[in-house]
Amino acid sequence: MKKVYLRLIISSLIVLNIGDVSLLMAGEVDIHGFISQGYLKSDKNNYLAGTDDGTFQFNEMGINFTTYATKRLKIGCQFFARDLGDVGNDEIVVNWAFAEYNLKNWLGFRSGLIKVPFGFYNDTRDYDSLRTEILLPGSVYNELFRDGGNNIKGIEFFGTQSMGPMGMVKYQLLTGDTQIPEESGTASLVLLTNPQISAPSNIDVGRVYTAYFQWFPPIDGLRLAGTCYKLDYKFDALFSGALPVRVDTTSAKWYVVSAEYTWNDLTLSAENYIFDTDVAIHLLSDGMPKIADMDKESKESYFLKLSYRLTDWLEAGYYYSRATPHFSMESEATNKDAEKLEDNCLSFRFDINPSWLVKLEAHLMNGEYGVGPDDDGRTYSEWMLFGAKMTFAF
Repeated sequence: MKKVYLRLIISSLIVLNIGDVSLLMAGEVDIHGFISQGYLKSDKNNYLAGTDDGTFQFNEMGINFTTYATKRLKIGCQFFARDLGDVGNDEIVVNWAFAEYNLKNWLGFRSGLIKVPFGFYNDTRDYDSLRTEILLPGSVYNELFRDGGNNIKGIEFFGTQSMGPMGMVKYQLLTGDTQIPEESGTASLVLLTNPQISAPSNIDVGRVYTAYFQWFPPIDGLRLAGTCYKLDYKFDALFSGALPVRVDTTSAKWYVVSAEYTWNDLTLSAENYIFDTDVAIHLLSDGMPKIADMDKESKESYFLKLSYRLTDWLEAGYYYSRATPHFSMESEATNKDAEKLEDNCLSFRFDINPSWLVKLEAHLMNGEYGVGPDDDGRTYSEWMLFGAKMTFAF
């Protein structure tokens, strides 16, 4: 761990030196960063990491730099590392780096490694200080899926347009490419929720298309949004532990409908998540015969969330989240507990000072979707998860 922090510091110093040179050609460089350490413990099962015995393998750190090269041209990047059980392992990556040009209020574009808007909170989820809870609702923001849907390499068009008495609209249209490594959290989530499949390899992701629209109606504190995220992907694997197969997912589409209302110190929000796709499994042999199909149907997940600022230093939050599988095998035994994960979460946020905060939360869980067995090999449908997290930001 010490080596990881040292690598991050050295990388930051190098970039800072580069930034000093850029000051001669551009404006002031804005530098922000954060580092957090968390702890997760479940009374039963393992969830996201080895939580049955409790784990400190739950941390994040990042530093970002932005500057205006000209009045209309903005350039920025962020170095980031995280650890969540077997995912991340504190490897330093660039998780966004782009050039942004604003032509008019209603038209601008970005190019590079771009954060993907997905619901209200995906493109800001790195920044722990922007929310009450430790874990965002897993029905829409599963932590294991985070690395697969975090960013794309491509181009984005965006803008803001007034609608007069109807309020204001913001839009983002993106297209580009992404990668899903075999050791990623996204790959592990596919295996965890589809026990018939193992040993994924040759993961090939097609072109990604994303459309995001946000409407601010003429009601103070209210915003509404819609997201569409589309791609195709395929990978090789072992089916039922022996048969070499190719899993081919075509026209995979994610939809999110979002609403949020803020009144004084109270914020209420809700999001509904729908996934729809066609999935076929082909035997890796001459002719590639089809041996299985996934159900062609939409699976709905959603959450209801509220938070309230009690004092300058204390904020409380609660959400109910219901997650359902992306897809299920037609031959899979109908285990109702494996078809859902209901989460009642209570969170407390303590702002020690403007740069230092501590969070505590408890989750009352019902279901087994995305859940691993405990250290004795047993899985329970009713269980609890506890979390604590400390974050420093500047």
